[in-house]
Amino acid sequence: MRLAITVTGLAISSLGNSGLSWERNEQLDLGLDIGLLQNRISLSVDYYDRITKDLLLSVNVPTLTGFGSAFKNIGRMSNKGIEFGVSSYNFVGAFTWNTSANLSFNRNKVLALGPTGAPILSGSGVGETNITMIGHPIGSFYGYKQLGIFRDAADLHTNPHDNTTRPGDVKYEDVTGDGILDAKDRTIIGNNQPDFIYGINNTFSFKGIDLGISLQGTQGGQILNLSRRFFENLEGGGNNLSIVKDRWRSPENPGNGKVPRANARTTGNNNAVSSRWVEDGSYLRIQNISLGYKLPKAWVDRINLSQVRIYASAQNLHTWSKYLNFNPEVSNYEGPLTGGVDYGSYPLAKTVTFGINIGF
Repeated sequence: MRLAITVTGLAISSLGNSGLSWERNEQLDLGLDIGLLQNRISLSVDYYDRITKDLLLSVNVPTLTGFGSAFKNIGRMSNKGIEFGVSSYNFVGAFTWNTSANLSFNRNKVLALGPTGAPILSGSGVGETNITMIGHPIGSFYGYKQLGIFRDAADLHTNPHDNTTRPGDVKYEDVTGDGILDAKDRTIIGNNQPDFIYGINNTFSFKGIDLGISLQGTQGGQILNLSRRFFENLEGGGNNLSIVKDRWRSPENPGNGKVPRANARTTGNNNAVSSRWVEDGSYLRIQNISLGYKLPKAWVDRINLSQVRIYASAQNLHTWSKYLNFNPEVSNYEGPLTGGVDYGSYPLAKTVTFGINIGF
């Protein structure tokens, strides 16, 4: 007779590094504040130039250690930018209207990485999707450049491809120029960091009625929408995006030149990480709208209260964007090295609230 005994044990989950230290920053800041028309209009401008040294990043380590990665202090990074802010009292008196707005630009660049300067490849749900390389923004998208779709057999035979590729499959660029399509042809295909971000807030009030509207958005950032690997494969496993109606069907009906033939997920590297999945992440969102009414003081005095305000508010009411998935403000994976990857993120909830504020 054998007796099975279960015991509790401990195991190391990550590789330690006794040489770790804090990141260090050197920063230059210049600012200007201006008030006009007895401060009814206020302007502010801030410029910054920050150098971050001893970056704390997770990098690959030899497999003989028993771990895949470890934290190390390596490299140097630059962030330069300028921020603008303005606020104004547009109307004062019985009817008031106040406005505040901001606009921010930031440019990020990796200046150094470790003793050799070798780039860092970072993975998400489908393998290597981002690269951190000297001279480029941190966590840039990494993959193949799509040139189009192989229209017919002649097109296929005159361009590099693997032995599973057929007419109607995706055509990728031979970046190295060696006539062979392989992993060496992967390159930077996008950047998740926006050109600028902005916001504007307006508040109005008149005879106890108050209204606030806040808008927020970004321009120029990109998203690696890996969800489309499922939403465009036409394998019958779920709903698909309407863009698949413009897929390749035949040499005579090649579609839009971007979407490959149906049921082609496992051939021709059609599902490889590529510029096919990179989308514009620019958006403008109604962040918040609030409408309220404060009861007249004579009314609330009768019930021995200091104030009563009834209100309704809505958050994330609407977003204007060309992004094909739910939320352009997304990143499924933590950390700066894998930013901007969407692999099935949950939609941003819209919230409507009604309430009453009572002051005693």
